[in-house]
Amino acid sequence: MLKIIDKLEEFISASCLAVMAVIIAVQVFQRYVLQSSLDWSEELARYLFIWSVYVGCSYATKKDRHLEVTILRSSFGPTVAKFVTIIAYICTIAFCICTTVWGFQMVDFLAGTGQKTPALEIQMYWVFLSVPVGMCLMAIRTALRIVSIIRGEVDFSSPACK
Repeated sequence: MLKIIDKLEEFISASCLAVMAVIIAVQVFQRYVLQSSLDWSEELARYLFIWSVYVGCSYATKKDRHLEVTILRSSFGPTVAKFVTIIAYICTIAFCICTTVWGFQMVDFLAGTGQKTPALEIQMYWVFLSVPVGMCLMAIRTALRIVSIIRGEVDFSSPACK
């Protein structure tokens, strides 16, 4: 199941960024060379970017590439550093769960209103669905990081490592 999630995250993020780049390039060409513009291009690029960011958050968690302030953790020995990291990850999971729940509530609300995007006229909840999907995946990835720490798969002997 995790391999499917891995591939899906990679595909969604890469596809969104690639399509976004093409759309923006076409829009620039249309605007400055042909002196006309596509009404929907900027909106679609924005929504693709939103999806790539939230799905990319989960992927960055898997690869351990999120920005961190490690001064507290690196000032302690390996045992305390391990504990501090687990506590930080638990806080991250709590944040992700809250954001997932509230995100699904917002999606449900928007689905009920029938609100559509201005240019594309797609249901607005499709855009907002990126938040709970991305945060749910990030919570799963963070929980897996905790498991790998508990199993001893992460080296805390060096201050720079975790």
